[in-house]
Amino acid sequence: MSTTKIDNTHQSDFMFCEICGTMLTFDSRKYIRCPLCKFKKKAIAIAGKEIKYTVSEEQIRRELGLSSIEVSGERTRSMDYNVRCPKCSNKGVYYHTQQTRSADEGQTMFYNCPNCGYNFTDNT
Repeated sequence: MSTTKIDNTHQSDFMFCEICGTMLTFDSRKYIRCPLCKFKKKAIAIAGKEIKYTVSEEQIRRELGLSSIEVSGERTRSMDYNVRCPKCSNKGVYYHTQQTRSADEGQTMFYNCPNCGYNFTDNT
C-alpha cells in the first residue's frame, strides 16, 4: 500500500464531513461517518492518504496554559546578584520563573550558575 501526501492547500479536508465540517469517525473498517449529521462514506475513499499538520510553539503554550517568553528559541532570563550558587558559592545566578503548580501556590524559580553551570530550583 503506497502513501500519498496531501497538499494542505487543496485537499486537507478529506477527514472532515462534506456536509457539516465535523471530523469523521470510523464506523467500521468499511465506513467512516460524521457523528453529528450521520453523513457516511466508504473508508476506501481515504485509504493511503496521509494527514500532516504543524503545531506552533505558541499553540502548545496556549494549550498547556504556559506564558513563558522565549526569544530565538531560548527562554529570556535575568541575573539575581543576591542568590549564591549552592555548589560553588558564586554570587549572582541567572533565573527565570514559571508557574508549575496550581494557581493558588507560588511560582517556581529556576536558577543557573554562570560560573559552574549548576541548575537548581526554589518554590516561592
